[in-house]
Amino acid sequence: MTTYGDMLYHLGGVPVMTGLPYTRDSKYYFVDPARGSPGNDGLSLDTPLDTLIAAEDKTVANQHDAVIYVAGGTGLNMTAALTWDKNYTHLVGIAAPTQVAQRARIFQLSTLTSASPLFTLSATGCIFKNFYCFQGVDDSASLVNWQISGGRNFFKNVHFAGGGHSSMAIDGCASLRIVGSSGENRFENCTLGVDTIAAATGVRCLALIGGTPRNVFKDCNFTLYASAGGAMFVEWETLSAVDRYMLFEHCRFLNTGPTTIDSAFVMPASAPSHRRTFLHDCWGYGFTDWDASDRGYLFLSGGTETAGGTTGLFQASAVT
Repeated sequence: MTTYGDMLYHLGGVPVMTGLPYTRDSKYYFVDPARGSPGNDGLSLDTPLDTLIAAEDKTVANQHDAVIYVAGGTGLNMTAALTWDKNYTHLVGIAAPTQVAQRARIFQLSTLTSASPLFTLSATGCIFKNFYCFQGVDDSASLVNWQISGGRNFFKNVHFAGGGHSSMAIDGCASLRIVGSSGENRFENCTLGVDTIAAATGVRCLALIGGTPRNVFKDCNFTLYASAGGAMFVEWETLSAVDRYMLFEHCRFLNTGPTTIDSAFVMPASAPSHRRTFLHDCWGYGFTDWDASDRGYLFLSGGTETAGGTTGLFQASAVT
């Protein structure tokens, strides 16, 4: 008997649906929290697994295996932190391709504590698309939602939602943290942060440390509901947080909370000259200044065009 899963494979439907690379060795493992079972092989929509951890365990590095999360009325509850450590292995949610709170939902289970980070990406060359990862339980030790230490990964329509409980939305909280020399990652149409919980001083949508080079954010949302001026959208945790450049293109930085944020970007003084952050045609609301300290290595574009020799040149935020 031909099953629905068999039909998709015969029609080439899975690669088309997900937009993933496919090789002769590639395998797709399906996860369905409503219909899945730990005893299934995960290789068909008719025999899905019930957890991401089980599916990731079955994948093999370097052959473009993928985990396909079938969204529905039931979300995935993480009972343990997950490390994605296999190069060229992908994760895609099958749901409407929205930008905020996608219905392919991943949650930290309320009984899971000290999950910081909840999701660690140490692999390279991976694709992540179309899901929502929410960290919102009563645990002040679960402060980092996602941490990336791998490079050259691609994200589209992913919502990194950390600090989703008042116990978490405290100093040190980050929806996404990029560490080490993990570079050349690209984020498109993603959302970082939540605007449903009051963010205290030290809450970040994005935190950077350890010389992260050439990461790009395009058409992304950074969202907070600040209850303190010391909350921030992006923080360089150290002088060497960014190497060469980081680019934000057509991004929105939105604080809808009752307190105006002092500075959208927070960076230490005296960074080396080859460490720069560029904002191209970005805009925001609910903060006093892009860089209140005027460090001189945050550069802006999108102002009035003069048609002169400086048109199109980025200007250091200290100049504005």
